[in-house]
Amino acid sequence: MAKIHPETTRTPQLPPLRGRPVTCGILFQVCCFVCAAVFALFVILFLGIESASRREIEVSVTDASLNNFTLLPMTDNTAFWIAYDMSFNITLQNPNTRIGIYYDLVDAYAYYAFRSFSAVSLEPFYQGHKTTKTLQVVFEGHSTMWDEYHPGFRGLYGEETRDGVYSIMLVLSLSVRTKYCNIKYRQDPPLVNCYLRVPLRSMEGKSHDATFEATPCDTLVIK
Repeated sequence: MAKIHPETTRTPQLPPLRGRPVTCGILFQVCCFVCAAVFALFVILFLGIESASRREIEVSVTDASLNNFTLLPMTDNTAFWIAYDMSFNITLQNPNTRIGIYYDLVDAYAYYAFRSFSAVSLEPFYQGHKTTKTLQVVFEGHSTMWDEYHPGFRGLYGEETRDGVYSIMLVLSLSVRTKYCNIKYRQDPPLVNCYLRVPLRSMEGKSHDATFEATPCDTLVIK
């Protein structure tokens, strides 16, 4: 009778799998952490340098023309008309080397004695990096003003009419998008104020001796 080998009745056991050494797993995790930290540090450093290199948009009024600025009293003597015809050339200089700006909303307001008497909206436009853009703003028409709501208007007007030079404040309200590479984001910067001394072009049919001097405005802050 043939003898059966004793091992034939036993299920062979496979050798245990060789596990990854513990030290290799730890080193891999450490390498991943170091790479992620270096990448994050690089991104933070890049964004910090880019943010620090951003420069404000320089705004100035380079020319102004005041053809008419006349106060006309009304019959009830509690209100008056102000008739105006004026124009301004506004220069915006973008000194940034890699940032363009979309001006989606451009509203201009004219103030006298801290009271708005006219407003216009300009066409949207794009300003590329390292460029200068000139806008022409024209205010023409008339407005009704009330002494009750506009105190000091008549007094200041009377004083400045003698000299023929008027204190006009031009205010820009903007909504912009900044563009860096293919990244765009919207922001509503603070109002840009321009405090101007504008001479009337002619007084009593004679040319005025005073001339308008180019005047810097508030800078346009971009973030």
